[in-house]
Amino acid sequence: MEAKEKTRRNTSETEGRIWFNFSRRNFLTVAGWGLFFATIGAYLSQILGYKGFFYPKVLFEPSPKFAVGEPKSFPENSVTTLKSRKIFVVRDGNSFKAISVVCQHLGCAVEFSKEKNIFECPCHGSKYYRNGVNFAGPAPRPLSHFEVVLSDSGKLVVDTSKIVPIETELIV
Repeated sequence: MEAKEKTRRNTSETEGRIWFNFSRRNFLTVAGWGLFFATIGAYLSQILGYKGFFYPKVLFEPSPKFAVGEPKSFPENSVTTLKSRKIFVVRDGNSFKAISVVCQHLGCAVEFSKEKNIFECPCHGSKYYRNGVNFAGPAPRPLSHFEVVLSDSGKLVVDTSKIVPIETELIV
């Protein structure tokens, strides 16, 4: 009779428990495996996900060599700003120069002042002559000059990947 009571006590004590023994060791094991699979999932999502391994690693930039127009489209003794290409096209008589818009001090955009006939940096006060040589302000060197050539079709072509000396100009 005592054996039946012991079995009844054991069965009644285990009926209210969870279906497995949830100890600290089991919890840490489950948590460790969960962390492991979460890490593996994160790495796989980086490799196979959007812009992952199969996405081309290419910079989509415009060509550094581009046509700016025919020589007759630029007025004599003028400075034309091409903001989208970040250059000035300077025409003095029959000579053409392509000068960078980027200030040599901190990379601000330089503007041309028609009244003073100079380039000025509105941020830090650097000033450049019409030929791009610095004369005032914190700029350490002149504005960059780019190569200008005349194409077979008669258009001016600027190559911003080729920096040329200040004296270089295209005479048409």
